[in-house]
Amino acid sequence: NLSLGMMSGVCCKMINYPLLSTKNAVQQGRSVSFNPSVVYRGLPMACLNLGGTTAVQFFATGYFQKLIAGDKQVTDSQKNAAAFLGGIASGIPCSLWELIMIQQQNVGTSILKTPIEIVNGFGFGGLARGVVMTMGRESLYTMAMLGVTPTIQKELSERFKLEGNLALAAGALSGSFFSATITHPMDTIKTCMQGDLHQTRYTNIRQTGKSLANEYGVAQG
Repeated sequence: NLSLGMMSGVCCKMINYPLLSTKNAVQQGRSVSFNPSVVYRGLPMACLNLGGTTAVQFFATGYFQKLIAGDKQVTDSQKNAAAFLGGIASGIPCSLWELIMIQQQNVGTSILKTPIEIVNGFGFGGLARGVVMTMGRESLYTMAMLGVTPTIQKELSERFKLEGNLALAAGALSGSFFSATITHPMDTIKTCMQGDLHQTRYTNIRQTGKSLANEYGVAQG
């Protein structure tokens, strides 16, 4: 599970990183660049982030499934609960990795220099900025990926007699749209907080959400 999670995460990020860097820029109200040296800034950390986070999600979800179900057959509700807990666990390292990645995207420092500058400027507490929102986002995302998606796949296969790969694709697509929609507000708040370490515009979770709503409107912000 650990190896599968790492491999799938790195492959995914190699493909969709331009979308991620653009998303982060738009969320922070920064200008969007099409210069490859800017678009791909922070890619190695992003691969480590998604690869490592997905690995933790797979590993932790499997661990919690065994912990919850024991030797019995795992039910759908138990799968969702285990995936939810696995996501919370993955949010801790994910927050640190995304913080470094976002700072790299914004200021262009190296993968090693960035965390050192954060600690020098804001103390070790600066490395935990955005961790609560990341844990919340990853808990729902992982529940959708490793809990809801297999459940949808099973229903499509058994009830509508869809072929295995088609059911898997439909389940993954449905689960991804569901997870992206419900987690995006937390992701926006997290990105804005991690991009503004000096807290000139965004301070805590509540103020950041309120500021975004006031500036852009609730839905758009």
